[in-house]
Amino acid sequence: MKYFLVNGYIPSAHPPVIHEHGYSDVGFGRNEDDTRDVKVRRYQEAGIAIPRLGETIFLRHPKIGRISLFVYGAYDAFIMIASSSQRNGYLLGNALRATITCFYGHAPLDQGCGYLLELSKIPDENLSHKNLVTPILTEASRYDEGLLRREPVSGTHLNHFELQEGCAIVGKALNYPWLIDALLHLEYSMSLVWGFMVGSYYESHYKRDRKKLSRYQMERTYLENRFRYDAAFVSAFRGVECVLGKPHFKKGQIPTLLSALDAEFGTDFSKSRHRSWHEVFSSRRRWWEYGDILSYYLTLRNAVSAHGNPSPPHIVMEDQVLEIQYLLADMLNDIFSGQKKTEQVVPQ
Repeated sequence: MKYFLVNGYIPSAHPPVIHEHGYSDVGFGRNEDDTRDVKVRRYQEAGIAIPRLGETIFLRHPKIGRISLFVYGAYDAFIMIASSSQRNGYLLGNALRATITCFYGHAPLDQGCGYLLELSKIPDENLSHKNLVTPILTEASRYDEGLLRREPVSGTHLNHFELQEGCAIVGKALNYPWLIDALLHLEYSMSLVWGFMVGSYYESHYKRDRKKLSRYQMERTYLENRFRYDAAFVSAFRGVECVLGKPHFKKGQIPTLLSALDAEFGTDFSKSRHRSWHEVFSSRRRWWEYGDILSYYLTLRNAVSAHGNPSPPHIVMEDQVLEIQYLLADMLNDIFSGQKKTEQVVPQ
């Protein structure tokens, strides 16, 4: 069995505190010289239960491995992956990263030592920040000691709800490898052009700012970002191909592919409509049949990718990139939503 520390995240060691207005994450100032007794006293003074030390499993797959939260010291933790091989470790790790990025907007901090740091064994729950690097398998030519000491204790914050729901999605996706590929294509598209935004930001800022842009300003943005837009669009479209289970599909095949998807996952893509949030600025069309918007974007993909688009007959702007990212995320969310509603993953 191989063990990996997932680098780039700082997960909470304890569940959020639930109250009448929702929930709140709890955090304490960290000092490397604090003893466990000092840390425990802070919990007691705040009236919060001390988290259980060691491994709490959020996802277990009998053939691939498990994803867990490993709490050490008192309120320090990292995400750990246990798997039978490096390949399976990255299967779990990449799926989790793409899920958390695409559905929650939490991309891990890009770390110089890599994403998964292999451990020599299950770490000791009495670890401290200072000796966290001890169980990490190091190669002198691969890691800088200073980076290795800093990176595992820095990163993007995750709470238990996000980790729990993310693992539930990964658990279902493991049964459909092409959906993991779709998530990874969407994640890569977002790494080129970040399309994640919460509704309040869209309504209060983005939508209004976008409407104020002149055609000349939009052309300037396009000229500065053309190749990033093209690459981000094509990557997201490849994710759509993964969802449909058919690379290089043709327009006439779209209705059959959507019907097959509905039969497989209990969705309703062949009959329902997609609401446009970004394409609406270019086409002024707010509602699309899924078959129509897929056909429309197939034409764009062929122009941009298959034919090189040297003198663009079809210009891919920010509108089309953000919309296809949203379309793909929307389709994946519909596929996974049944899992999230009926098969909650309970930490063990």
